[in-house]
Amino acid sequence: MSNNSLSGSGGQPELALSAHFFLRIANKTFKNNARIGTNSWLLLLADYFDSLIEEIVDGLDVNELKEQLRLELTHGQGGPRLSAKEVTNKARDIAQKLGDSRVEVKHLAIAILESAGYEVVGEECSLTPEEIERRFDALFGILSEDQEDESEDESADDRPKEQTGASGDSRAEKLEEFGRNLTRQARRGRFGNVVGREEEIQLVIETLCRRTKRNPVLVGPAGVGKTAIVEGLAQRVVRGEVPDLLKGVQIYEIQPTALVAGTRYYGILEERMEILIREASREDVILFIDELHSIVGAGGPTGRNDVASLLKPALARGDLACIAATTDEEYRRYIEPDPALERRFQPVRVQELTPEQTLGVLSSLRDELARLRGVRAPDDVLRWLVSFAQQFMRNRYFPDKAVDLLEQSVAHAVVQGKDTLDMETAMAVARRVVGMPLDVGERLRNLKAKLAESALLDEGDCETLLNRLSVTMRGLDLRPSRPNAVVLLVENAAADSERLAEILAEALNGSPNRVITVDFSRFQHPADIAILAGASSGYRYDDTAGMLHRLLQIPHCVLRFENIHACHPAVREAAAEMLAEGSLVDARGRRIYLSDTIVLITAELSPAETQISGFRAPEQKSGPDFRRLAAELGNDLVAQVDLVCAGVPDSVAARRQWLCRNLLDDLSQRLKESGLALRFDESVLDWLLTFKCRNRREWERLIDEEICTHLAGHLANAGPNRAETLLVKHDGSSVAIELEPGEDA
Repeated sequence: MSNNSLSGSGGQPELALSAHFFLRIANKTFKNNARIGTNSWLLLLADYFDSLIEEIVDGLDVNELKEQLRLELTHGQGGPRLSAKEVTNKARDIAQKLGDSRVEVKHLAIAILESAGYEVVGEECSLTPEEIERRFDALFGILSEDQEDESEDESADDRPKEQTGASGDSRAEKLEEFGRNLTRQARRGRFGNVVGREEEIQLVIETLCRRTKRNPVLVGPAGVGKTAIVEGLAQRVVRGEVPDLLKGVQIYEIQPTALVAGTRYYGILEERMEILIREASREDVILFIDELHSIVGAGGPTGRNDVASLLKPALARGDLACIAATTDEEYRRYIEPDPALERRFQPVRVQELTPEQTLGVLSSLRDELARLRGVRAPDDVLRWLVSFAQQFMRNRYFPDKAVDLLEQSVAHAVVQGKDTLDMETAMAVARRVVGMPLDVGERLRNLKAKLAESALLDEGDCETLLNRLSVTMRGLDLRPSRPNAVVLLVENAAADSERLAEILAEALNGSPNRVITVDFSRFQHPADIAILAGASSGYRYDDTAGMLHRLLQIPHCVLRFENIHACHPAVREAAAEMLAEGSLVDARGRRIYLSDTIVLITAELSPAETQISGFRAPEQKSGPDFRRLAAELGNDLVAQVDLVCAGVPDSVAARRQWLCRNLLDDLSQRLKESGLALRFDESVLDWLLTFKCRNRREWERLIDEEICTHLAGHLANAGPNRAETLLVKHDGSSVAIELEPGEDA
């Protein structure tokens, strides 16, 4: 059976992609046997479209029909002969009779059934063309390209246009060797539906139809679907939904890394490129170069003997048409500095899909995943995934981030043996992907217990912070783009900021390591803002991407702004703006979000300036304490502060607990590793509380001088094989240390 039977003739309806697929399956199955009968056609139709047969023929049991057909074929009863040409011509007549412009699978089915003597009572098909095309994926996934070439016994004149040029020249060997034929892949149904990119595809088509500079380059963030636009163009070419100038073209995706592989010796790359450009210069060939920036410097020095320099002359002459794709950052970094290369391309900006468009992408993908993985995803789950990705994955783009969440959730359901993706599973997987708390209420209760145990903040400050987090971590605040909380720490609280940050990170984000520290004391010049943004002054690009780059990897974290009082005022203003907007644009143009962080700001101010512990209420803003803070740190920065904490609580009981948890317990733990066990008598705590130390450093100095000096002699006698237990107390005049019986190690 020749492919001539698959092409249209005279004004009659042309074959749709689904009908074309079915006839190609017949080619594969029947092996060009001219004696194929109606029974073989019926069995082939029943194997792939059983529900379609039941819709067209009233009361027909497809399962019984299959058994009957297999029995008859086993005994050599193939039925009346029916060629592919007869099926195609009869299907065209049926389509024309029904007023359809294209031959679909339903027309072929009616033709086969009527030829077998069945009475057709229905002419509607509930299967969409997309669903019909997807049913062929399994077959074409099994058949390799080599098997397909071997199974098709065709003459050179009958081969598809993808293997011969417009003038019948030889096969494009270099394009086949170093490229991937996207048109062929689209014809086999390897690509999913392209949703929401009709305007961009149309713009690419218009650019390809230009006389000069017909080389569109798709420029947009990673994950917005630039490659999908080219796949959508290939699908349109297969369906014939392009201007006559582009009908029958073959789109080859070229990888520059494949071109330069094995080119150790001088001249090999030049020879490859010469042949490839000659093959790509045919009117029916379009090149596609993904990651366009990778051609700069590939195979040789930049601007000399690299792929870009070898490709530029052909682009300048207009010998070939080329579609390219790259990100905004890489276009600015690699393409724009080379004006000769830049002006060969026409930029096509690809914007991020809207949540509504992304929902359409997920709906299309949902059907494919249900067929491949056997897991269904309800509409409400898809809507939640899109909403979650929009709110909590701000550093990535639609549709990529939503597609990742859906596929990860379906994979989790497969592992768990579920056939339906329920909301609970989707929520657990999505939150695990971004590293955010699974149960906000449980995490806040855990934080409350840890704060009470540590005694780092007084009871009022703890309650204020927890109330703030209970609102922001649930997305109920009026400014969800801002950090979850901005806390200004002064006096003892500033000294304890590291431990407080670890407690917050462990309780809320699951690990004490999810803390990012920025020391503002190093920013002494207005130009140091560039360092904060990721590039040192005088450098256009910086691979380190700045100290805040870690926020891209761990957006749910605690961010410490240390010593903000010691930086240049211009830097403080930049920090205030960053907190107000909830984001920072780094040197590469990427927006880094702070909306999922808790920001701890430390400042060393005198006691007279910081008697303001508590929530920053509007009426307090004009008070003398906040005026003093504003004078020291700036109005803009103080305006972003949600809570001011001075550290050591005022009550005697709270101060006693703070001393035990933050100073004496630490001392006991360190000495325990050296073989000393300490017990502090209540008299020692009573004596320590008589001192009016103003900050943590004064408390540490007091304990070092009055207690640690007495422990030095005992430490010399302790060791791994000899353990001592010491009781530390105060006898009214001085510190006394008594040796208690200890156990041998």
